[in-house]
Amino acid sequence: MPPPIDRGGCFRTVLILGGGKYGTIALNRLRGRSERIIVVDIDPDCQAGKYAERIFLGNADPGKGSSLVLGDGASFLSRLIDRGDVPDFVILTIPKNVMAALFISWAESLGMKVLFDPDWMLDVAKRFPEKWIVAKDQIFGVLVASYARDHVCLDGCTQPEVCPVSGERREKSMIELAKSSVEGDFVRIFESRLLESDVGGVEGCAILEAYREFSSRAHSGMRIAIGTACRCHAIVNFMRLA
Repeated sequence: MPPPIDRGGCFRTVLILGGGKYGTIALNRLRGRSERIIVVDIDPDCQAGKYAERIFLGNADPGKGSSLVLGDGASFLSRLIDRGDVPDFVILTIPKNVMAALFISWAESLGMKVLFDPDWMLDVAKRFPEKWIVAKDQIFGVLVASYARDHVCLDGCTQPEVCPVSGERREKSMIELAKSSVEGDFVRIFESRLLESDVGGVEGCAILEAYREFSSRAHSGMRIAIGTACRCHAIVNFMRLA
């Protein structure tokens, strides 16, 4: 059976980081389900800008409706969390680990330096089947894994237990595999849940809870692993604080 899609009810705020193809899909599919949709992109000519009702600079506080905010996605999300304006869901369509960038900025605001830990990443990678590993970045300590390493996912895929492209059945979802494989002083693998086909989001309350715990526990020498995963894909950054 495919995982349930959270179509129940409406949202107060949905934050979409990235205004390209997938950010635009998210904007158009969720337009009728959220009082406020904010798309953040550095490009004023991004695709989503054609569908947003208003365009603001990065320090703006958009009201109801759909808005494009020009700026850095992780920085904008950090400002929302700092002032308690927590989105119901954050949709990540930027091709990088935005959640790791968020925690790096929080660590730096606490006066700490973040060092990447490729040795830890390589140790964790041994617990993943090699055939699912897409990348082991030994500069930034990033592990990327995917059940779709050798093919392109179908548009509208709901991530069923049996892949509709490869025909393979997964014993574990990638979110389960990532959470069970990574151990450290502070580990957060945020789950991206399907809100619509092709649209997955991380719950804002989970980000807020992690922010509060991290702020109270952060110390020099702490090993932190921050990632995002769904049923089929995962990305995790391995770091330590100094």
